[in-house]
Amino acid sequence: MRSVVTALAGVVLMAAAPARAQESNALAQAVATEAHSNETNMVSAAEAMPADKYGFKATPPQISFGDLIHHAAQANNLLCSLLAGEKAPETSVPATGSKDALVAQMKASFAFCDAAFKKIDPATLADEVPMFGRKMTKAWVIVHMALDWGDHYSQAAMMLRLNGIVPPSSQRRPAK
Repeated sequence: MRSVVTALAGVVLMAAAPARAQESNALAQAVATEAHSNETNMVSAAEAMPADKYGFKATPPQISFGDLIHHAAQANNLLCSLLAGEKAPETSVPATGSKDALVAQMKASFAFCDAAFKKIDPATLADEVPMFGRKMTKAWVIVHMALDWGDHYSQAAMMLRLNGIVPPSSQRRPAK
């Protein structure tokens, strides 16, 4: 897994080099686009799960749906704070908090990330930031964040399906 993340970080760094010559920041735009897609899925999933199912666990050793929603917001805040060079907002609503409060916390974490993406400077992607007791590059943080989004949504989608709910990304889209 580490070699995959390292390779992806290299691709991000190579792709970012031409972006420096452009007026707009293509990398920041790409990350923001992916974040908005994930925000739509995660917020819709959090809203689709009934409040009385937020304690649901697929198996006893796994986290609950409420834990997942709390963790996803916490991860957004941490990773985006590293990109922005700012203190991460508190995720004060615990995993056992109300559905409405957890959904609001998730929305706030994506709003914080949206502001952080505007601060991404391709010239600083090789800069190191402290994470989990190690030093990681900002490029690694971006790649890790995108992988996290996929992981979090796949867990949410699985938990929804186990409760007879079609995940947002699988629902039929209205005809144009």
